[in-house]
Amino acid sequence: MLGSYHNHPGYCDGSGSVEDYIVAARQAGLAAVGFSSHAPVPFPCDWTMTVERFQQYLTDVRAAQERWRGRFPIWLGVELDYLDPLLVPGGMAFQREVVLGTGLDYAVVSLHFVGRDGKGHPWAVDESAESFARQVEEVYGGDVRRLVEDYYRLLRQLVHWASTLGLPAVIGHLDKVKQWNLGGRYFSESAAWYRQAVERVLAAIRETGLPIELNTAGLRRAIAAPYPSEWVLHRCRELAIPVTIGADAHRPEDVTAGFAEAQEILAAVGYREVSLLSEAGWQPVPLPTHT
Repeated sequence: MLGSYHNHPGYCDGSGSVEDYIVAARQAGLAAVGFSSHAPVPFPCDWTMTVERFQQYLTDVRAAQERWRGRFPIWLGVELDYLDPLLVPGGMAFQREVVLGTGLDYAVVSLHFVGRDGKGHPWAVDESAESFARQVEEVYGGDVRRLVEDYYRLLRQLVHWASTLGLPAVIGHLDKVKQWNLGGRYFSESAAWYRQAVERVLAAIRETGLPIELNTAGLRRAIAAPYPSEWVLHRCRELAIPVTIGADAHRPEDVTAGFAEAQEILAAVGYREVSLLSEAGWQPVPLPTHT
């Protein structure tokens, strides 16, 4: 009874066809699969869909839904970025007009863009290790705490915005800001200021009732940890915040990558249920026991 809802076929920075992911999901024994290619943004970006590719994506996923109707649930979504109005004036209007008015089934809502880089362009927190180091030095004057607190401040805004979208949403890779923090290079997750920043976000999530995802992509990266960290998941469980498991797959063969470890992590922190998407929105189902 697991679904995989964070998947990027080859319309943005992912690869593979819609059908490839469906076949992989069925072979893995999933209950459903969802598609969440990066939604278009109103500025140049080489890892999101263009408006034209987005239209093809909608057509292709809907055609797959028709082919598999009654046999296997397929959900049409996007990974939708929070665009701070101070960073991207008119960005939310663009999303409403171009993306949200297309009859999507759900959205993975994520934060990538945290202010501007040294050249004045929107800067993505996960662009590269070199980009992160440069941003800390050139834009934040070496003060990584200020960058991280900006990230979590924007994430709180994302949570409230996501609750107004009018469709089922799940908070994607909550603590992605740690991606380049190998060995605590930039900050300690046990620092009081860091935990307070995370706790403020969790309070906002609890208030809205939105689920988060346990994103397994970090398990496949150098950081070798899920998003969010296990201590954050433990707090989410204490706060009764619902959870899904997301592979953040950019290849069909990764549609359930890390799911076995994710199930073990969730069980260890006390979760007994995960959220499955239905016509009525996110519904709790028993957490399958990995064997």
